[in-house]
Amino acid sequence: MINKKKLIWLGVMGILLALGFVKSEISPTISGQEQPEAVISLGQDLTSGQRDQVMEYFQDWSRGKRVRYISVSNEEERMYLEGTADEKLIGSRAISSVYCEILDDGNGIEVQTENITAITPFMYANALVTAGIEDARVIVAAPFEVSGTAALTGVIKAFETASGEILKEENKAIAHEEMVQTSELGQRIGQDQAEMLIFEVKKQVAAEDVSDPEEIRQIIMEVSAELNLRMSEADVDRIVQLMQKIHKLNINAGQLGTQMQNLERRLDEIQNRGEEAVGWLKKILATLEELLASIRALLGT
Repeated sequence: MINKKKLIWLGVMGILLALGFVKSEISPTISGQEQPEAVISLGQDLTSGQRDQVMEYFQDWSRGKRVRYISVSNEEERMYLEGTADEKLIGSRAISSVYCEILDDGNGIEVQTENITAITPFMYANALVTAGIEDARVIVAAPFEVSGTAALTGVIKAFETASGEILKEENKAIAHEEMVQTSELGQRIGQDQAEMLIFEVKKQVAAEDVSDPEEIRQIIMEVSAELNLRMSEADVDRIVQLMQKIHKLNINAGQLGTQMQNLERRLDEIQNRGEEAVGWLKKILATLEELLASIRALLGT
């Protein structure tokens, strides 16, 4: 049974949080107003209880900062996702919420997620570079498990509010397409493999300034061979078309590496885990062979 004092305390905290949220959300924008240190974009269809849940998750990062609150609607999400993502992934409600904080130059992009199932932090970060986002801490959260496909719209809107910079529409549209395609590919070949493949191919296309579809195809085949992946011809064709669009955005390969430096370590960790697993298996097999040899010796066989 809940302690009465605790219940009263929770109620007071909820009211104070709600008052703080309303005050921040409805405060007018004043010309020359100091830029916020962080922006929280809340899904428009969250209930008050769900809103409190995600706000509680963001509080470790937002505490002590000037925070501006905005909202994102399902209609805004559909602007970029209709015709690109499956209808069931877009949904009819805006639930995913985002915390965005601008970091110092050279810090790169940091991404964490909570209750997001279809999009990994690396997939978000890779798409954010395509959108034109640099040096930002991004937290994507939902009060319950959601795909997270529609959250990229909220991330971009939060970044534009925090930075005061309006990103190019073409970059934003292709970023959404990249994220959706990477997620869908991940359902067929695995999330880790899909994010590694798209990142490495994009990096090479940018570094070598490749636009010819056959040259892009060759890069895809080489990277997939290195990762020991097998893909359908349809998957390869989709990646070729995506990379042709990304090439037109003139993404700098060096900037891509700088922005992804924090999350690129994860790729090495994934590969190392694979190597460790193989080494561990070899040790087990060696131990079993020694044990069988000992048994044979005892039995005189």
